[in-house]
Amino acid sequence: MDRLAIYRIEFHGHCGVTEEERTIGQRLSVDVEMACDFSDAARSDQLKDTIDYDRLCGEIVKIGRESRVHLIETLAERIAGKILEDRRIASVTVRLKKCLPPREEIQGGVAVEIVRGAE
Repeated sequence: MDRLAIYRIEFHGHCGVTEEERTIGQRLSVDVEMACDFSDAARSDQLKDTIDYDRLCGEIVKIGRESRVHLIETLAERIAGKILEDRRIASVTVRLKKCLPPREEIQGGVAVEIVRGAE
């Protein structure tokens, strides 16, 4: 199985347990890795035969900016679900990171990673 990865898709999102986090928002970062088959694209050299990562990135950012959720796990699940709508994708790994969580001792962010397969 082939893989497509997009790293550090960053946006201002509204995700957190506190009302302040959901209202004011914060910087979030997403990495996605998808298992798919690129053999058709390699033969045709046509965008229609592969995963359009530009379009997909826009969809991820839209979900991230428009969602108002308590947990980063919930947002990661929504992103994974959107990616798996493309039947050419067999599975996806989504890593979602709060870049500056509301705890001053955490300097490197907080992240979740989920792995989902197509049904």
